[in-house]
Amino acid sequence: MGVGENIKALRKKSSLTQEEFAKLIGVSKETVCRWEKGRSAIRQSTLQTITSVFNLQPDDLTSEASGLAAQNEFPKKSRPKENCQPSEVCDAFKITMSSGRTGLKRTGTVPSAPSLLARHPNCFFVQMDTSAMSKCYPIGSLLLVDPNKKPWNGCTVLAIADNSRMVIRRYSVGTSSIMLSSYSYRTAEPDIVLDKRRIRILGVIVWFQASHDLGE
Repeated sequence: MGVGENIKALRKKSSLTQEEFAKLIGVSKETVCRWEKGRSAIRQSTLQTITSVFNLQPDDLTSEASGLAAQNEFPKKSRPKENCQPSEVCDAFKITMSSGRTGLKRTGTVPSAPSLLARHPNCFFVQMDTSAMSKCYPIGSLLLVDPNKKPWNGCTVLAIADNSRMVIRRYSVGTSSIMLSSYSYRTAEPDIVLDKRRIRILGVIVWFQASHDLGE
């Protein structure tokens, strides 16, 4: 049970198609297919991206004995899941509009695994309350934002455009401009393409979970 089988187990556990999984980590559907069939090696940088996005340990993807595929086949022998550890909480927000501008309003706190919060200091949750990124995140889910992480092409960010509009979009940077794109099952919203000075990145989305975890 190598890397390919572990990736396949992760994808199925997350209820993602090969295309959805590929878009989430910035590769092609064909690449994911080759990984799962053991026909192509996966780069270390890509492994790090997957472990960051899905909050995994490296062994979850690289180990034959204790990886995700083995955990599914021998659940009693697998190591305890991270979400079974004692929880800590961090603040949760929603995007609101006031006087023609969008901002963040605190709505409560969200419990999460201490190891997850330790890897993303100063992180916070934002509720995905639109369909703009529905191919990646369910509407209503809570997205964990890491304000310290540097964005890369293909990641999802929380950003402010023109000092007025706050959005959650896929990120792509050029020589002098940044493009923020939606990725929706519904009609895609127009891309936001602005000079770098007119877009402020508030953080990178590194994890998501169900909205029912919200509380005070």
